[in-house]
Amino acid sequence: MTGKIPFSEIPEHGVQFEITEPSWFPEHLRDAADPVTAQILLVKRSENKIELRGSIKAGIRLECDRCLTEYRYDFDSDLQLIVELADHDRHWRMQDLEVGKGELDTIQVAEPVVDLGEILRQQVLLNMPAKQLCSENCLGLCKYCGANLNERRCGCAEKEVDSPFAVLARLAGKRRN
Repeated sequence: MTGKIPFSEIPEHGVQFEITEPSWFPEHLRDAADPVTAQILLVKRSENKIELRGSIKAGIRLECDRCLTEYRYDFDSDLQLIVELADHDRHWRMQDLEVGKGELDTIQVAEPVVDLGEILRQQVLLNMPAKQLCSENCLGLCKYCGANLNERRCGCAEKEVDSPFAVLARLAGKRRN
């Protein structure tokens, strides 16, 4: 999907897109994604400004950062952005010190074209979780034997660790008794 739509082809009453073809999805996640859908509405606000509203949904198979188990992550993100033709004369000048919510969600483009594929790809990357966990309570792997602690207890934590601080731990235990 090229997904490049010139501003001039977007009507003031808007145009709607339903995108199910995944070529825009981030390449490193594409093979792990179940059916991907994006519902997008583009509305012309002025000759140089397009409003983009919609949602992206996908089921993505990820690997847990703690236990390395594959799990399904239900990606569901709503978007509301302004795509605006960059005004190069004012682009580098500081206009206001206060920035409103609408201005934070503005994408400036060099040409009057909405690149849907690139915008959707960026939104997926921005909205993925920073830490990929199969569950909030994931116990991870045993640091000694590598056992998945969500599946079974291995007993390694109960073994005495040969470290320089083991003596201090024993002394602290004797003081409490």
